[in-house]
Amino acid sequence: MGKKLDIVLAYAPPTVNHYWLQRGLRRFLSKRANAFRRDIKDHCKGHRLAGLLSVRIDYHPPDRRKRDIDNIIKPILDALQHAGLFEDDFQVKKITATRHDVISGGSCVITVAELID
Repeated sequence: MGKKLDIVLAYAPPTVNHYWLQRGLRRFLSKRANAFRRDIKDHCKGHRLAGLLSVRIDYHPPDRRKRDIDNIIKPILDALQHAGLFEDDFQVKKITATRHDVISGGSCVITVAELID
């Protein structure tokens, strides 16, 4: 494996359902999504990964409500790309996402690594 970055969040990231808002024909990021993007950008500062990538997400939801795990993957990938960690989420060849037990407030550990052929 090549270079990697571990990001530890002491909160649950926004899901797709809370990422985008719409008023009329206008679609925009929610305040929570913008705050999440800024936080991810701070974590990624000074890091850049190239080539094919592997992403691992270990997610602890904040409560017992039912959540589809795939709804947290897209916002995380979009935020990582927006932060400049990689050029395009097309580079992601492998994703592993695991939902763990509930933790008050939620948490998430994201590991992005370059794959070496």
